[in-house]
Amino acid sequence: MGRHRVYVNSLEHGFRGGPRWSDPYHCEWGIVVGDRIRRLRKQRDLTLNQLCLNVFKPEGGNYTAGYLSRLERGWASAPLYVYLALADALEVAPGRLLGPDDAARSVSDAEMTLVRFTRRLALEPDEAIALLARGHQRERSE
Repeated sequence: MGRHRVYVNSLEHGFRGGPRWSDPYHCEWGIVVGDRIRRLRKQRDLTLNQLCLNVFKPEGGNYTAGYLSRLERGWASAPLYVYLALADALEVAPGRLLGPDDAARSVSDAEMTLVRFTRRLALEPDEAIALLARGHQRERSE
């Protein structure tokens, strides 16, 4: 006759607001890396279509915008060579794309002293750098 409809309890399978852990295509690490890919792409004013034209498959051709979109949202994981190709297309080191977030880097005591100093003087970072550069130029000219 016709096709039988199969009703699936969507909450059991992690879709439509259900628990994400039960969906085999969802990856926490993929969300972190995908978000970096999206931020880097947008910083360069690239659309997904423009980016996919610069990311080449090893056997030839390009990846689709839909695939890159799933990577950006953490709904797909790719082999390492895809992330290396993305890093190349976005003109960043692969370590920046796949490594720890800059926000997680430790800050030295000297760097924190500089931060506290600029805050105490109510200076924006670019103003503090300009003042330091002017002072350095004066010292060199004397």
